[in-house]
Amino acid sequence: MFFPSPLLCFALDRRTLLSSLSSTSLIANVDTATVGNRQDEKIPSYLKEEDSEPWMITLPLERSSGGTNSVRVTLSYEKQTIKSPLFGSKIFTPKKLFKLIVDTGSPYIVIADGTEYAKFIEEDISVDSNTQLPWFVSLWLDPILESMTLPENIPYLLQPSQYESTEEIYGSQKGDITWNESYIQMRDDRLSGNMAIGLLDEKLRNEIGGSSLGLIKNSNNQSTKVQLRPTFLAQQDENMGYESNNGITSFILDSPQRKLTLTRNMNLIPEKQNAIPLVDLRSLGDFVEHYACQVDSFILNGKEYTSDIIHSLTKQNKRKIVAVFDSGLSGCLLTDDLWQDLQICDKDFAMSDEIKVGIVTENRDEKKWFQSSNGLNPFYYISKISLDWFDDEDTSPYLIIIGQTFLIQGSLTIDITERRALFVEE
Repeated sequence: MFFPSPLLCFALDRRTLLSSLSSTSLIANVDTATVGNRQDEKIPSYLKEEDSEPWMITLPLERSSGGTNSVRVTLSYEKQTIKSPLFGSKIFTPKKLFKLIVDTGSPYIVIADGTEYAKFIEEDISVDSNTQLPWFVSLWLDPILESMTLPENIPYLLQPSQYESTEEIYGSQKGDITWNESYIQMRDDRLSGNMAIGLLDEKLRNEIGGSSLGLIKNSNNQSTKVQLRPTFLAQQDENMGYESNNGITSFILDSPQRKLTLTRNMNLIPEKQNAIPLVDLRSLGDFVEHYACQVDSFILNGKEYTSDIIHSLTKQNKRKIVAVFDSGLSGCLLTDDLWQDLQICDKDFAMSDEIKVGIVTENRDEKKWFQSSNGLNPFYYISKISLDWFDDEDTSPYLIIIGQTFLIQGSLTIDITERRALFVEE
């Protein structure tokens, strides 16, 4: 999307100078030989690193809507110059601060209001060398220019990117995303760089509830459901000069301590730890590698359900049950097919104010229980959702989406390359 150049107005010695800005079988060892990790297209960046040493970055989190967590990110467009025939050129960098919901259930960095006005302006202490002023003029003028307060109604203009607009799916809502480009800054400079970011349309803004930072790294280059764009974590690897398998390998979302930790070349879950094996749903048609795991059983309205129990009560096709970790969601979602079959099993199941989900661990004799309820968290709810993730809906797994009212109770560790997860209650 292209925008007209904005105008800046400021007062100096009571005179107004108007200047324009210049310019998976669902087990851990599923055969994924035909589902390679997509090498997404990336936009160039000057931020490159040559070293191969492991590192760990920790970012502070803030509480956001629905009990979710957010991280602060600053977007800026290229430096702009205000020119005056009398006083030379003064350089400014318009920027805007966003709070992005940390979302383990989505892949992209997307913003909800990129065409609104900039919140603040950062100044560079520099004057165009081609119009360098005499020292006696600079001595008088520089303090005046440095003390000027520019208006805050400067339209924030995202730069166009090389990517065309796409139709995307968030939750069960389809909508359009316009792909722009911006330099982003985070609290650690290693995560700052040029990136492709999505601008949500109104339908997706209403579905997501705000801007978000997706932590799904890998896409499915065989998917025809959506036009894939580079993920946030894949772009981080590219900006720092890393190959996909040599970049960001793990993260920890620690809600109680309000910290997000990203690591490179470090697997955070000990080898002997009884972790949760993640399953790759891309072999079934999923367009990204959601952080999914196999469910052994779950309890609703006092009744425990397994794949075998649902099959025996409904006489429908026997299907696996899979849970997906989604920190951008508050409550719990069940896919339509699971919801309908549960109504056959127990017409009052939706009246339950609590759900417990037992996840398969590497020691298959032990289950890891996740639970949430209205009593534990006021943001908890359970509802149904229609998802178009799989190629064959008749044989695809039932899905239970586990949201932030579960994850807020502890720290979630995802080892992306090893496909392992760990959840430790606080």
